[in-house]
Amino acid sequence: MQVVIKIGGTLLESAADRLRLAKLIGQQWRAGHQILLVHGGGKQLTQYLEKSGIASQFVEGLRMTTAEALDGVVKVFAGTINHQLLAAFHQAGIPAVGISGIDGGCLVAAKRVGQQGQDWGYVGLIQKVNPRLWETLLAARFVPVLASLAVGEDGQIYNINADQVTVACAVHWQADALVFLTDVDGVQDTQGRILARLGAEEIPPLLNSGAVTGGMLAKLKAVQEALAQEVERVYIGNGHREDVLHSVFADGGGLASQMPAGTIVTSSPVAVKKE
Repeated sequence: MQVVIKIGGTLLESAADRLRLAKLIGQQWRAGHQILLVHGGGKQLTQYLEKSGIASQFVEGLRMTTAEALDGVVKVFAGTINHQLLAAFHQAGIPAVGISGIDGGCLVAAKRVGQQGQDWGYVGLIQKVNPRLWETLLAARFVPVLASLAVGEDGQIYNINADQVTVACAVHWQADALVFLTDVDGVQDTQGRILARLGAEEIPPLLNSGAVTGGMLAKLKAVQEALAQEVERVYIGNGHREDVLHSVFADGGGLASQMPAGTIVTSSPVAVKKE
């Protein structure tokens, strides 16, 4: 299977969690699966900027990125976090290589401007995806670890939302599955129950119900983009659980018969039958 996995939030904070995730991903890598790991690091970036006396501001969920903040984005995402993950993979005995969207022109972006003229500074919108670099690494049996940065045709570096990076990579790589590892067990319904299965047609009413808020709201919008662009299935699960990847890779990529440790979202109405 070709799978894009995105991690962020508290999963990046401790060395123990990073090592545990490296081992879980390594199990699937040893089984022969091709895995592209994408990471953000917004919480760590906010802490870094605070120490530097730079306030963090968000508009419509996107970080306002000044020139000073962009310097922090590069240092934290492509520097500290990326290399902390590489160190964890090394400790787990898994060969991994750190890259960003800038390397080899993996992700080419243009400045993002809102429909009402919103200006986020150096925040980009992905225009082109070139998977050749990470495909080369995968063919050589490395795990690519991708920081969510991109480059413009004019050489300008851009900060890119990691969820959007994950979707773009999955779409253009034609991944079999897309995985968001989060701090929660999956998507909740209006009663607060975790949904084991969710169909694409069920997302709009769920969003309109008010049951989905915060980071999960942004993720479900990213899920919609992925499904609309023919990613077969998207998985949202709690990265703190040891069984979080079992359902993803079960049955050679088919939907697992057991209850998943999270929510599987597909465009197929057949896949959303209640168990």
